[in-house]
Amino acid sequence: MRTLALSAIVASIFMLTVTAQTTAHAQSGAPASSQKNQVEEEHVAIRRVAQLYMTFDQANLREAFYPTANLYLATEQGEVRTIPFAQFLENVAKGAASGRRVPRMSIDLIDHEGNAAIVKITEHSDDATVTDYLSMIRGSEGWKVVSKTFYVNHKAQPASSGPAADAQAASQNSCGNTAISSFAFMVGNWITSESPVPAAGAETGTSRTEAVLDGCAIWEHRYVEQNGKEVFDAHVVWGYDSTSKRMLLFYIDDRSHTQLYEGRFENGSWAFYRERPDTDGRTILIRVKYAQKGSGFTQSVERSSDHGTTWGAPSVVSYEPKR
Repeated sequence: MRTLALSAIVASIFMLTVTAQTTAHAQSGAPASSQKNQVEEEHVAIRRVAQLYMTFDQANLREAFYPTANLYLATEQGEVRTIPFAQFLENVAKGAASGRRVPRMSIDLIDHEGNAAIVKITEHSDDATVTDYLSMIRGSEGWKVVSKTFYVNHKAQPASSGPAADAQAASQNSCGNTAISSFAFMVGNWITSESPVPAAGAETGTSRTEAVLDGCAIWEHRYVEQNGKEVFDAHVVWGYDSTSKRMLLFYIDDRSHTQLYEGRFENGSWAFYRERPDTDGRTILIRVKYAQKGSGFTQSVERSSDHGTTWGAPSVVSYEPKR
């Protein structure tokens, strides 16, 4: 009897030890996963600010920088030159007015700890390579640039010229166009909602949008559900074709829907069009537009059965930052 009692006590101690270890492991794993997700979300937010800077668009630059920010570089004589942000905006405006193209840029490094971050960006143009270091702080308005330090490496101009040289220069700057960069405001992690609300219930979802292929395209992964069930899981790509000078939108989802839209620049913004047959055999023209709104943006979808003479009431998807 004593042997049985002792065995029972040992077995109980063993089970308590295993249970405690399992509980501790589960508890230690959850915070680590949560911390990893938070780091990834911060990384996406920082990258979005950097991509706003890379558009060289006045509105995007104002969103990316603190008004009190300065830019710094050292002259060949070793003197430190300070450029206020307001003067930087003037320089960008002058460059755009003179027809200077936006440089081809790449994000080479993102490093952050807490509410401080640094991003390294390399700019390539015909006459120079510029290395930027953007210092960012996360304040009450989110991540913003507080300063930029940079180095300019001027290139020696080649003596040769002609069609071959022009073609090479064009290929090196194939993505330095304002068409695709005008969609930089869409980059980020988003929560989506649709209005008007469908009779079957509200459709809500998530969206992750990134600039890809060295800024040559915008890519979105969007997931939508209704009443707890998936409606669709889709990928969307926006791109600019330098040969045909066209903006294109390509959509595909897990419901065997594949759609191609052609962009048209109208009234200062892009709209995307495609035609499809309706159930009664008529041709329906669909128009999709995107517009910044507050800290997010909207997607409106309109339909016309008379080739664009009149349009029905739009359905609107609102994109709000994922917190």
